[in-house]
Formats: sequence, structure tokens, C-alpha cells
Amino acid sequence: MDISIFGTGYVGLVTGACFAESGNRVLCVDINQQKVDALLRGEVPIYEPGLSDMVIHNARDGRLDFTSDAGRGIDHGRVIFIAVATPPREDGSSDLNAVRAVARTIGSLLNHPAVIVNKSTVPVGTADIVREIV
Repeated sequence: MDISIFGTGYVGLVTGACFAESGNRVLCVDINQQKVDALLRGEVPIYEPGLSDMVIHNARDGRLDFTSDAGRGIDHGRVIFIAVATPPREDGSSDLNAVRAVARTIGSLLNHPAVIVNKSTVPVGTADIVREIV
């Protein structure tokens, strides 16, 4: 299966590596080009036991790739995960600006059937927001 994951933080990178380990073709998208370049060199910015080895061998074997090109990510994915940061605001609610931005990008570029998946750490109702935007 062709999977795209927007965001290469803890949720996105671990999810992408695990899907690739399961035999899927995964393209992780991040707006931070320096982070993408580091991942392409096999430098994993977070610690999770076994993650570095999983990222390196799946990238080497062609199942895991990284890009900052959102269009490439949308073209690739038949399942598209939105796993971008949702930091807390001062009032304790989640800042969904990055989720909304990815949803707008997907909505403007998607030209094939795809399932869009939110990461599990977003507030209830986020799927409705994403669906409306897309």
C-alpha cells in the first residue's frame, strides 16, 4: 500500500517506519527541509528503541522515503496521515493550525481517491474540521 504521512515527529516518524517495516511504501512529508535532509542521511532526530535501525534499513530497501514536497506526498498516498504538531494553547486547547494547513494543501492538490487519517492525539471533532476543509 502507498502511504503518505505529513509530519515527522514522534507520531509521524514512528508510524511511517512501522508501516514500512510491514512492507508498505511510505513517504513522510515535513516542511522542515533540514529535518528531511537529516532523515535522508539516516539521522533520526528522536529516540525510540530500534527506530534508527528501522528507518535506515527501510529507506535503504526503498520502502521509506522523505520529502518536503507536499504535492509529491499527496500524489503518492492512497492513505494520507496528518501527524503534524498540535501544541497546547494558553487555555489548554490544541492549536490545530498545522492540521488545517495540511488539510488545505490536501484539498487543493488531491486528484485521486484517498483515505485521510488524523493522528490519535487530536481533539474530538478534528475529523469533521479536516473533512470540511478538504
